[in-house]
Amino acid sequence: MNDDAPNPLIRLFLNGFAIGLALSALFVVILWVSDFGDMATRVAHSGDGFLLLFILWFSNGLLFGAVQIGYSVWQMGRDT
Repeated sequence: MNDDAPNPLIRLFLNGFAIGLALSALFVVILWVSDFGDMATRVAHSGDGFLLLFILWFSNGLLFGAVQIGYSVWQMGRDT
């Protein structure tokens, strides 16, 4: 076994988490542009608005990443 190569399971988790963060960034941008629930207006007028965006991005990134990892693990057992 090559010691320099990362464990495939760790690589799966990191790839899923990265995809989840990218999808979350896209989701937050869509929310921002559409001004859903006057979010962009409230963030622009709040001192801690970008903290809200960070928490929204990161928590959705965890969620989307977990879904991505779960789907990848689910697909491992299927014959294609």
